[in-house]
Amino acid sequence: MNAARINSNPAYDRAISDFSRVDRSGRAHSQRLASGMRVNGGKDDGAHLSVSEGMRAELGGLTEGTRNTEKAMDLLRIAEGGMNEISSILLRMRELATQGTTDTLNDTNREAMDAEFNQLKEYIDRIAKLASYDDQSLLSGFGNDVDEVLSTALDANGDTGVRRVNVSGTDSGTYTFVDTGNDNEITLGNGTVTQTVSLGSILDGDQVADGTTVVVNFDSLGVEMVLAGNDVKGSLGTYQDGDLDGTTLVVSDSTGGQFQLGSDAVSADRLEYDIKDMTIGAPVLNLSGISVNTRDGSRQSLAKLDKAIDRVASQRGEVGAIMNRLEFTLNFTERAIEGVTASESTIRDTNYALESTSLARTQILAQMSQAAMVNSQVPVQTVMSLIA
Repeated sequence: MNAARINSNPAYDRAISDFSRVDRSGRAHSQRLASGMRVNGGKDDGAHLSVSEGMRAELGGLTEGTRNTEKAMDLLRIAEGGMNEISSILLRMRELATQGTTDTLNDTNREAMDAEFNQLKEYIDRIAKLASYDDQSLLSGFGNDVDEVLSTALDANGDTGVRRVNVSGTDSGTYTFVDTGNDNEITLGNGTVTQTVSLGSILDGDQVADGTTVVVNFDSLGVEMVLAGNDVKGSLGTYQDGDLDGTTLVVSDSTGGQFQLGSDAVSADRLEYDIKDMTIGAPVLNLSGISVNTRDGSRQSLAKLDKAIDRVASQRGEVGAIMNRLEFTLNFTERAIEGVTASESTIRDTNYALESTSLARTQILAQMSQAAMVNSQVPVQTVMSLIA
């Protein structure tokens, strides 16, 4: 017969230990069933947690890459749409040039025809300026940017009050400020186009008010400046009328831009692209000096228009090729997302059949442990009956 003890109860202690262990296991199974994930933290499976977190990071990059790809295709559609309209205008200009080469027209007829011809040239420039995506001009100076090193208006040692400069559709070159004091005006020009903006209504006296900024928009040049008053974070001092006189903005020519299509910062996940300048005087068209007001001028215009039409068609073909490449990239990325999602699910998601079975087992063991705790009290009751 086993000894009856009251100072200790090994059977009861063992039953409590088993119950605690089974209860912890049951809570873990319940958490996995509730969350739908087998790995909820590092204690569940540290190695697989690390792998799945890496996959999640890759999924986030791939998902954002698909958005970037779709937006890139939208950008190129706008550019190609603008080129399509320019091509249509060029075809009409060629018809007028063809008409102008025949002597069945007199000079009065050609002058009337030349008026439409010049209007079409101006409208090409308008389309090139208006074709934009997210406030970026696509067919005029696309990708051009301010060179902060060469621009004296942005000299960190100066006190010009310039906080920010934005350019859109701005021709490359050097732009010089004429900012005579005491007149509350700023003039900016590049030797070809000049624009003067009055500041009288936006300045506090002859300077920008303390703690505030003002926007100066040279819309004819595609330049927007933000000038700051005293105590404005990120500004080059405080602007006072005359501070910008003689300073320059240097706009550098760009080779285009880059689309980020993948999840990593590697060249394979980027696509470089360039959209040529489609204004009348740019190298692609090169039509600024043509007219149809004479027979010889019409003949010369006809030859130049043929070259321009071919070059625009070539540019449209290049843009179309990039769009096709983006379409294939989008298809590939979507398949990659599907594969990585399946892999991450295999590692991290809950196997409901297994976890449900394991939870049922732990619940049975918990009930048996509770029964064992009750039964372990029998020797104590026996001792109490002997004393009584």
